[in-house]
Amino acid sequence: MKITFLGTSHGVPAADRFCSCSMIEAGDAVYFIDAGAPLVESVLKAGRQVSDVRALFTTHVHGDHTAGLFHLADLVDWYYREHSMDFYVADGCLVDATKGMIVACNGGKAVHEDRVRFHVIDPSVPYEDENIKIEFIPTKHMPEPYHSYSMLVTEGDRRVLFSGDFSNRLAKADVPELLSEEPVDAFICEMAHFGVEDIKPYLDTCKAKAVYFQHVFPLVKYDGIKEISKSYDFPIYTPNDGDSFEV
Repeated sequence: MKITFLGTSHGVPAADRFCSCSMIEAGDAVYFIDAGAPLVESVLKAGRQVSDVRALFTTHVHGDHTAGLFHLADLVDWYYREHSMDFYVADGCLVDATKGMIVACNGGKAVHEDRVRFHVIDPSVPYEDENIKIEFIPTKHMPEPYHSYSMLVTEGDRRVLFSGDFSNRLAKADVPELLSEEPVDAFICEMAHFGVEDIKPYLDTCKAKAVYFQHVFPLVKYDGIKEISKSYDFPIYTPNDGDSFEV
């Protein structure tokens, strides 16, 4: 499993960073978690084709995690007609909005739902194909009745946990318990909604082999991350757009 960081900025893009987006390559397929970066361009720059993209998963409906979804879904609908893919979103309102935009852009023509397949995430039902399994772990980033998720991606015996966005200052203790209960190869964690001191108790019991902090804001937190990284046996990274690793 290869993971490439396509967007590592916080809620606003920077000159050298898009918003939250990660590309997973497993088997012969490509998957996205969150869509804060231009997805089609990123796939092509990586030497892959749109036909390789199997599915996209969004951790919640905020625009910095979903803005690229519409462009990909629209292109699959009207241009890449030999391709089909699945879009998994946290709330049905994003399905309705995306379909509405596609219809508006295509002169009122209905979405080809046999190829552009939308699903509202059910946390009791994981995604699974011949390459990977993705389990959805509810978090408390979004106010009711909306939803947000961390996602555990498994390929064989390799596992990577994506945090999505957590509650402000982690006040709702929504870091997945499995982080301290079961080993994972990597924990990819946001750092926009809480401070270094807030996450430190979870790092103290963390069983990840490596931690990657992205979605960092304010940027002064990079100094705090660098400082606490000296306290742990596992490496802590702060990736930039375009960085990748394999597990």
